[in-house]
Order: sequence, then C-alpha cells, then structure tokens
Amino acid sequence: MNKSIAFFIQARTGSTRLTNKVLLPFDEETSILGILIKKLQINFSEIPLVVCTSSLTNDDAIVTFCEILNVTCFRGSESNVLERFIAAAKHFETEVVIRICADNPFLDMGFIAELLKFYHENPNADYWSFKNASDTPAIRTHFGLFAEMVTVKALEKVSELTNDPLYTEHVTNYIYSNDIFRSQLKTLPDFLNHRNDLRFTIDDAVDFKLLQEVYLYHKHNFSNIQKTILWVEKNPLLLKIMVDNINKYSK
Repeated sequence: MNKSIAFFIQARTGSTRLTNKVLLPFDEETSILGILIKKLQINFSEIPLVVCTSSLTNDDAIVTFCEILNVTCFRGSESNVLERFIAAAKHFETEVVIRICADNPFLDMGFIAELLKFYHENPNADYWSFKNASDTPAIRTHFGLFAEMVTVKALEKVSELTNDPLYTEHVTNYIYSNDIFRSQLKTLPDFLNHRNDLRFTIDDAVDFKLLQEVYLYHKHNFSNIQKTILWVEKNPLLLKIMVDNINKYSK
C-alpha cells in the first residue's frame, strides 16, 4: 500500500545569524522560501507541500507569505522542531515526510526525483537520503542541494526515546546516528562525492551575499549544478569564502 507523502519546508524568521533570511529578497524580489515553493510546485505538483513554522509572533510573516501564495502553513513549537513535525504529520495524515530546509535556495530538483525513486525501490526503511564518500549523510554536509525522507513512525520513536535538544531541534539526527533505525543512503555522484569545499546553504550575511551572485549564474544556466560548480571553481575568491564559512560553521 502506498504511504502518504508530503514536503515539509522547515522555516522560521528568528535565525540569530541572519534574521528573516528566508523572506529577504534573494533573487531580485524573490525570497529563498519563495524560490523553494515555486520549484517544488512546478516539479512535484502531485505531492502536498506544507510550510512548517513556529507559533512565535515574529513568524506571522511566514504565515502571511504563505497565505499570499495560497500555500498550506502549519505552526508549532519553535525550539522543538521534532514535535512540530510530528504534530503537522498527524494533522495532515502524512506517513512519510520529505524534509526541506528553507535556507537552501540551490535545492536540486533532480536529486529529489532520484531520492523519490530510491525510496520506492527501497521502501523498507525509516530514513532515506544521500551520503558522501565518508558515509556522511548529505544533511551533515554544506552542499544545501539535498532533501531527506523519514517516516513519521521513526520521528515518533525518537520523541519517545529522547528529549535532548540536539535531537528535538535537528529532527533526523538521532535516526541516522542510531542502528535501531534503518537508513538507506544513496551514494553521491562523482562530481560531489569527495568534495568538502562547496557550500550552497545560507547561515549568515556573508553566505547570503555570496550565493546571490552564484544563484544569478545558476538560474541562467538551466539550474545545472555541475556547471555552477565549474564556474565557482574558476572564481577562487568565491571558493575561499565558501571554505571559510564551512570551517566557521562546522556540522
């Protein structure tokens, strides 16, 4: 029997490193959250999409943004993201979540299609994503290109086993770090598998400004991440800034 699947975009405005980063104009007037919603709606219109934000007043802006775009929004705990996801899953009767981080404007639709295929080929697991040559799950890298899939049953099990803030904030960490759960990790393609110098995720204003420039090239080259990486490699200063922030925000 097919399980119900939904995209959950994890988004909030209260980032201490760059407040409101998901709603700031990133590509001309379009925000990162807007980019992600549009990409997912165009490429995976058959899969429900929910923006999961917090109940804090400052995240009213995300709710308003979703209302303007006619996108479903769910509000829950600000600090306990695990609880927020479980509550959203119960509300929408979702059994498998495709988790999207709202600070990844380069999220690759081709990799999501691969992930869904991988999931359907390997249904008997709790968690599905990609891994690099060191067997590190893609979510623990700085690529910012990948989603991850997880069963709601696994999330509920984590909630029963721990209330450690590390695991309630980073909702899948406990799952792929513990053998009691079944993880299926697909090896990254060769052009990424051994790389530790690429960063397409956004934490602070330095990331934001740098990746605005990179995104401009990216979108005018058919959102081809391989071409974008080659272009970054031809710009040593861009690569240096990426490496500096990889070292600054080690995962």
